Amino acid sequence: MRYFFLICKYIMRETYYLFRSDKPNHKYTMVMPSHNHIHRFGGVKPDGTPYRDYTMLSDKSSNFYEPDKVKRDKIKANYLNRHKNDPKGVHNPSSMSDIILWNKKTLRGGIRDYENKFNVKVVFKDIKLTDTIKKKLLI
Repeated sequence: MRYFFLICKYIMRETYYLFRSDKPNHKYTMVMPSHNHIHRFGGVKPDGTPYRDYTMLSDKSSNFYEPDKVKRDKIKANYLNRHKNDPKGVHNPSSMSDIILWNKKTLRGGIRDYENKFNVKVVFKDIKLTDTIKKKLLI
């Protein structure tokens, strides 16, 4: 019987959609159709340069790549320490940044952790969110 409930819980997960942000001061936008709202997270400087995150520090093709793992982990620890008192939860941009951008070396790894932590399904669309897509998802 317990197995049945675990399968139902997995099947009945809410689906969220992750896009590149439609706003110039954020990296990503999470669309949550079941709640009829969106959250933006990941900062971008006024000149259009994104603030670094752990996924960028770990990506050899990134301008922010840090080859020294100890230094990378120190930067990660400093970021997480600075934001430890931010509100946390499935709907908090701080949690999205902590888990998706600062938890694993890759965006996909961070997305998997977010899915597991909050029992949701995240569909990553590596495109910029448009008004047309927004209207379609937020009926």
